Amino acid sequence: MYYKIIMETGHMGAGKSLERVRYCQGGDILSMFHKAHDFPRVKRKKRRRGITLIQQISRLEYEKGLHRS
Repeated sequence: MYYKIIMETGHMGAGKSLERVRYCQGGDILSMFHKAHDFPRVKRKKRRRGITLIQQISRLEYEKGLHRS
């Protein structure tokens, strides 16, 4: 299964962040949530709110996303 993950990243000061999109391949959505929270530069907010969106996508969208990144 392929996923599009939108996360808040960066050290831009208190309360400020930058959204970043990553494309990943993995098992289920819950395991991807835990994996994405351990990515470098992800904001470590309370209750793991640094991950904004995890969306299942097709293989074609995944490949397009990899080339865009």
